[in-house]
Amino acid sequence: MKTLTSAAVITIVSVMSFNAMAESKVTKSIVLNKSVNKGNATIALGKNNLASTGSVNIKDSKVSKSIILNKSVNKGNATIALGKNNTATTGSVTIE
Repeated sequence: MKTLTSAAVITIVSVMSFNAMAESKVTKSIVLNKSVNKGNATIALGKNNLASTGSVNIKDSKVSKSIILNKSVNKGNATIALGKNNTATTGSVTIE
Protein backbone atom coordinates (compact mmCIF):
# COMPACT_ATOMS: atom_id res chain seq x y z
CA MET A 1 0.00 0.00 0.00
CA LYS A 2 2.88 2.37 0.76
CA THR A 3 4.29 1.91 -2.76
CA LEU A 4 0.93 2.61 -4.40
CA THR A 5 0.42 5.74 -2.27
CA SER A 6 3.89 7.01 -3.20
CA ALA A 7 3.21 6.41 -6.90
CA ALA A 8 -0.12 8.24 -6.65
CA VAL A 9 1.52 11.24 -4.98
CA ILE A 10 4.24 11.34 -7.64
CA THR A 11 1.56 11.20 -10.34
CA ILE A 12 -0.45 14.03 -8.79
CA VAL A 13 2.64 16.22 -8.43
CA SER A 14 3.69 15.43 -11.99
CA VAL A 15 0.34 16.40 -13.44
CA MET A 16 0.35 19.69 -11.55
CA SER A 17 3.71 20.81 -12.99
CA PHE A 18 2.85 21.42 -16.63
CA ASN A 19 1.18 24.13 -18.70
CA ALA A 20 -1.76 23.14 -20.87
CA MET A 21 -3.26 25.22 -23.63
CA ALA A 22 -6.40 23.79 -25.22
CA GLU A 23 -8.43 25.26 -28.05
CA SER A 24 -6.19 28.34 -28.15
CA LYS A 25 -4.62 30.45 -30.83
CA VAL A 26 -0.84 30.88 -30.49
CA THR A 27 0.36 33.49 -32.97
CA LYS A 28 3.67 35.36 -33.12
CA SER A 29 4.71 33.95 -29.78
CA ILE A 30 7.58 32.17 -28.12
CA VAL A 31 6.78 29.03 -26.14
CA LEU A 32 9.84 28.21 -24.03
CA ASN A 33 10.16 25.01 -22.04
CA LYS A 34 13.24 25.42 -19.89
CA SER A 35 12.91 22.37 -17.70
CA VAL A 36 15.55 20.80 -15.50
CA ASN A 37 14.61 17.33 -14.29
CA LYS A 38 16.90 15.52 -11.87
CA GLY A 39 15.84 12.28 -10.27
CA ASN A 40 12.15 12.74 -11.16
CA ALA A 41 9.76 9.97 -12.12
CA THR A 42 6.88 10.55 -14.53
CA ILE A 43 4.31 7.78 -14.13
CA ALA A 44 0.88 7.26 -15.67
CA LEU A 45 -1.24 4.67 -13.87
CA GLY A 46 -4.62 3.36 -15.01
CA LYS A 47 -6.70 3.83 -18.13
CA ASN A 48 -6.40 6.99 -20.27
CA ASN A 49 -4.11 8.83 -17.80
CA LEU A 50 -1.46 11.46 -18.53
CA ALA A 51 1.43 12.44 -16.28
CA SER A 52 3.87 15.20 -17.31
CA THR A 53 6.91 16.74 -15.64
CA GLY A 54 8.08 20.15 -16.83
CA SER A 55 6.14 19.87 -20.08
CA VAL A 56 4.12 22.21 -22.25
CA ASN A 57 1.07 20.60 -23.87
CA ILE A 58 -0.76 22.37 -26.68
CA LYS A 59 -3.88 20.54 -27.82
CA ASP A 60 -6.63 21.44 -30.31
CA SER A 61 -4.95 24.79 -30.93
CA LYS A 62 -3.69 26.73 -33.89
CA VAL A 63 0.01 27.55 -33.74
CA SER A 64 1.36 29.92 -36.38
CA LYS A 65 4.38 32.19 -36.79
CA SER A 66 5.67 31.07 -33.40
CA ILE A 67 8.88 29.70 -31.97
CA ILE A 68 8.79 26.65 -29.70
CA LEU A 69 11.97 25.91 -27.76
CA ASN A 70 12.50 22.86 -25.59
CA LYS A 71 15.62 23.23 -23.45
CA SER A 72 15.32 20.29 -21.12
CA VAL A 73 17.97 18.55 -19.04
CA ASN A 74 17.02 15.04 -17.92
CA LYS A 75 19.25 12.99 -15.61
CA GLY A 76 18.26 9.76 -13.90
CA ASN A 77 14.60 10.04 -14.88
CA ALA A 78 12.20 7.19 -15.54
CA THR A 79 9.22 7.84 -17.81
CA ILE A 80 6.76 4.97 -17.44
CA ALA A 81 3.24 4.51 -18.77
CA LEU A 82 1.36 1.54 -17.33
CA GLY A 83 -2.03 0.32 -18.49
CA LYS A 84 -4.03 1.09 -21.59
CA ASN A 85 -3.78 4.27 -23.71
CA ASN A 86 -1.45 6.03 -21.23
CA THR A 87 1.10 8.73 -21.98
CA ALA A 88 4.03 9.72 -19.77
CA THR A 89 6.37 12.56 -20.78
CA THR A 90 9.39 14.14 -19.15
CA GLY A 91 10.71 17.55 -20.20
CA SER A 92 8.95 17.63 -23.55
CA VAL A 93 6.63 19.77 -25.66
CA THR A 94 3.53 18.08 -27.07
CA ILE A 95 1.51 19.68 -29.87
CA GLU A 96 -1.61 17.88 -31.07
